[in-house]
Order: sequence, then structure tokens, then C-alpha cells
Amino acid sequence: MIDQARPSAASGAVFAAYLVGLACWFLPLGVQTVLFPWLVVVVLHMDAFAAGVAQAALMAPGLLFLPLGGLVADRGNPRRLLLRYHVIYALPPLALALVLWLGGLSYPLLIAYGIAAGAIGAFAIPTRDALLPVVAAGGGLPRAVALVTALQFGGQLLGIACASLADRVGAPPLLLLNTSLLLLGCLAVARLPDPPSHPPTKQVGFWRSAGEGLSEAAKSDQLWPVLLLNFGIGVFFVGPFLAVIPLVVRDHYGGGAAELAYINFAFWAASILASMAMAGVARRLTRRGRLMALALSFGTLVLAALSTLPPFALFVALSFVWGIGAGITMTQGRTVVQIVAPPTHRARLMSLFQLGLGGGGPIGSFIAGSICELWGLKAAMLLPALVMMLLIAVVLVRSRLWTMRTVE
Repeated sequence: MIDQARPSAASGAVFAAYLVGLACWFLPLGVQTVLFPWLVVVVLHMDAFAAGVAQAALMAPGLLFLPLGGLVADRGNPRRLLLRYHVIYALPPLALALVLWLGGLSYPLLIAYGIAAGAIGAFAIPTRDALLPVVAAGGGLPRAVALVTALQFGGQLLGIACASLADRVGAPPLLLLNTSLLLLGCLAVARLPDPPSHPPTKQVGFWRSAGEGLSEAAKSDQLWPVLLLNFGIGVFFVGPFLAVIPLVVRDHYGGGAAELAYINFAFWAASILASMAMAGVARRLTRRGRLMALALSFGTLVLAALSTLPPFALFVALSFVWGIGAGITMTQGRTVVQIVAPPTHRARLMSLFQLGLGGGGPIGSFIAGSICELWGLKAAMLLPALVMMLLIAVVLVRSRLWTMRTVE
């Protein structure tokens, strides 16, 4: 159960400010989702392996810094930390825009940009998640999680729409837009209340503190299957999506930023619709694990269908269907962790949840890029789909994911 002590400032206005700050973070992330691979694949004309390495550089910092970000958030003041992260995160796109204007774009520079952006994001994500129970409005935590997830997808979708103009306007204006929005988000974060202080505890080292988060997850029959499946999503879904889809657009369909944006737009639009639907029925849902397993199973079938490389219009339509499953999975998985996690370990446990995407993603990107280089585009999508099917089956057999109930 979640902590019931919430400050009186946890009103609709405060929750709205939280959502504005969230949008000012995730819209730039949506721009980056299209712009970064576009710079690697279309502008620099790098091959499949190099594209996989670049995506891994963008997401790999999650492996190192997400647990540390969760620990820092649990020990510190998440609101003040988040203000600093907004300012720091605004600097890499500003620096990259300057380099592009000077004509100095290079592959090593993009790798450095990816590492810097990924590291800062790894600290900010669990910090923002730790604030959610404090600012959630009267609709309850499950509904707040669904709305936040929908807005994350919506912000990324709007950013993707902006990035689709990269072929016409170039990268510098889009990078400056990212910097401006991130700084604007500081105004919204400044309006949030400070969370209640935790009871004084003995401070221990980083590794022991991180181990406490793992221990909490391992001993909970509701947390470990959700976290394990989320890691599988990062490796077998996010990796191919980030590393292979840009290559499919370029090499199979002969497209560019606009075609890549269409696919991303379809995926995220569907995710938004699914998340909003979950917000509408949030209080009536109890079998969240079962819903998550069904959505993931359907997602493996969609990825297998994408591996056939159908006509582009059908590829976009399948991406839309895949996004529906992503919206359901993300809302239900995050809700389980937010509800079950104790307040003293919430940021660390949410960092483990995000580690599945931020940490599993680069592993999946590297694997998918390597498979693509060896056996082609089709194998780089079909093999991850088959392995994900196996992981889902193992989790269903070895846990009570199918039968568990999770209520606030």
C-alpha cells in the first residue's frame, strides 16, 4: 500500500503543474527520438552496427546511473533535484546546435551527446516518479499514473511531429526548441511541494542501498515478475524499435525523417489512447498483471508481423497496434510498482522499473544491430519476438502474475 500522508498542497493545480513540467521534458525527448537516429543514419550515413552502437550510447547510462538516481532521490529532495536536472539537461542540445551551425558534426560527437543526455535522464526519471504520489490529485494514484503515462506519450508524440520537419528545417532549430522547453519546465517544477521527509535512517553505502532496492523487489511476489518483464521489454522490444526501425525506413522503404516520424506517430498515438482508456477504468482494475501479460503476448505477435516487412502503410498500421499494447503495459506495470513500493524505497524501485527500458534498451539495440548486420532486417525483429514469447511463458509459469490482485 502507498503512504497515505500527503500534503495539503496536493491539489489539482499542483498536479497540473507536475504535468506541465512532465510535458516540457518529454516533448524534447520525442524530438530526440527521431532526430538522433536521423543524424546517425540519414545525415552521417552510418551502417547498421554503428546505428546500434549509437542507440546503445544514448541508453547505456541507464545501466549505471538509474540506480544511483533512485538512491539520490530517496535520500534527497526530489523537487529541488528535478529543478537542477532540467537546467543541466538543457545544455547538451544547446551545445550540439552550436556544433552543427559550425559544421562540425561527427559520429564521436553524437556518441558523446548520447552518453550525456542518457546520463542526465537516468537521474531525472526516478526523481520525477518519486514525486508522483505527493502531487497526485483526488482521482487516486492508478488514475494519476495512467494520465502521466498518457502525457509522456503525448509529449513524445508532439516532439516526433516537430522532428518530422528535420529534412526541411535542419537540426539546430529543433535542438534550440528542446533547450527552451526544458528551461521552461523549471517554472512548473518550482511550483511543486516538497515531499514529506522520511523517518531518519542510518546512511549506508551506495551498493548496500542499491541492494536494498533489489531485495525489496525480490521478496515481493508482485514486483519481481513486473520488473523482469519490463527488462524484457527493453531488450526485445525497445532495442529493435530504436535500432532497426530507422534502418527499415532507410534501406527497405527508401524513406527519411518524415517516414520515420509516421511510424513513431502511429505508435505513440496508440499508446496515448490506450493510456487514456486505462485512466478511465483505473479504479476498477485489479488484475493488472494479467492485463500486462496479455498485452505483451499480443505485442510479440505484432513484432513478428512487422518482421515480414509488409507495405509501408501496413507497417505503420501494425506500429499503431503495437503502441496500444505498449500503453497498456506501461500503465499497468508502473501502477503496480507505485502501489506496492514502500515510500522509503519508491524511487529506487521505480529506477529498477525504468532500468528495464533505459538499461535493457541499449542491450537490445546492440543485439538487434548485430543481428541485422549478420542476418538482415527481418531476423533483427523476428528473433527478439520469439525470445520475448519464451520469457513471458517462463514468468507466467514461475510467478503468480496471472492471478495476483493489485489495489491502492
